[in-house]
Amino acid sequence: MFQRPFKRIEITTTDYLANLVFYIHANPQKHKIIDDFRMYPWSSYDRILKNKPSKLNKEEVLEWFSNKDYFIKYHEQKADIEKIKNMILEA
Repeated sequence: MFQRPFKRIEITTTDYLANLVFYIHANPQKHKIIDDFRMYPWSSYDRILKNKPSKLNKEEVLEWFSNKDYFIKYHEQKADIEKIKNMILEA
């Protein structure tokens, strides 16, 4: 992660963090690996929503979005590439 071509950007706001979480979850759909990122089996999206024990800090993630309903609503929005463009570090 700390070698080329990867770069690091400091997360300074909760809005940026929310956009980054969305970008990570939506990435398989963006790259046409799957039609709906919510169905991607290796994503933490579905795992965060389940009430099963996990090593994920699900409660903390859901707090960033206020609650589970807003987390779902946030992810239902269409990806606004202009809004998250600064997170895409493609060469």
